[in-house]
Amino acid sequence: MKELKAGQVQVYIAPTEAEMGTLTAKEVARELKEAASAGKDTVLWLMAAPSGFAFYKAFVELSREDKVLQRILQKTRYFQFDDYPVGRKDPRFPITFRHLLETYFFNPLQEVVGKLDGIHLMELRGTGKGSKPSESEDNAIADRYAQEVLAVLEDPNTYVVELKGIGMDGHWGFHGSETPLDTPPQILRVPMNSQNIHQQKLDWPQYFKTDADVPQFAYSFTVSAFLKADFIIDNVPQPTKEYSVLATYGTEDVLNEIPSSALKTHPNAMAALTEASARALLEYRDRVASGHRTLDASTLERLRALWKDPTRPPVERENIETMMRVLRILGMIE
Repeated sequence: MKELKAGQVQVYIAPTEAEMGTLTAKEVARELKEAASAGKDTVLWLMAAPSGFAFYKAFVELSREDKVLQRILQKTRYFQFDDYPVGRKDPRFPITFRHLLETYFFNPLQEVVGKLDGIHLMELRGTGKGSKPSESEDNAIADRYAQEVLAVLEDPNTYVVELKGIGMDGHWGFHGSETPLDTPPQILRVPMNSQNIHQQKLDWPQYFKTDADVPQFAYSFTVSAFLKADFIIDNVPQPTKEYSVLATYGTEDVLNEIPSSALKTHPNAMAALTEASARALLEYRDRVASGHRTLDASTLERLRALWKDPTRPPVERENIETMMRVLRILGMIE
């Protein structure tokens, strides 16, 4: 397994997604057990995304063999990062992160450890009276959820373990480049930008066949809130994340354009990547070590291809231009 350092983050690069998930599961279990043994209340704060699938599976299997961990998990509280404004009765509910967490993590985990009473999800409704869109109603639900989570984060008797990922555009949760990094800790209703929409279509082609199928907005905690967790571990397995992994961990820079780059300021964080997601990062680090300042042309061409969208050439060009602007800021291209 390869290792490198970026800011305060120790970065581990596993050969496969399964090995990445196993590493993360062991680290999360260790953190929870140490916190519990110190008399702390334990919390898992979870992304809901394909980036987490290997962790979900490995953690459930690890829990199956660990009776001490099972007892801790029964007392642990669980929170989510973000979600779409869609209610449980909406036929689109399968696109929500509540559904994803329940399907891929909570339900399998409960089969192993028993009923989990500490699950706290953000139950957005998406519609108000008369089935008319009610942004104010969901805003109120999100604000109450934020107050609950922020109170947990400020509690000295609670230890929060956070599992995050990186969006194709560098987002953290759904805190994207349109939201300043110094925005105070809270939940925001954020627009889905074109790079983010491109990722959602790649992640969920069965639900999002066109840009119009992706919800225009989502609710997300801010990076300043995410950084309040006691321990944070980043998981990024997909080759589609080569650019954002490079932009996050390639240099020491923290950029508003790449919100996940702020993780490098956290004193207790690590990242678990795969050789596929870290390919451009490793290529760039090798070039820097050999005296070059910029990306190899073949690396750059591969990164440009990540945004290929034959159905919408103008959007493809816009996404590539956005990426190129960030790479110039980082000094990776002329």
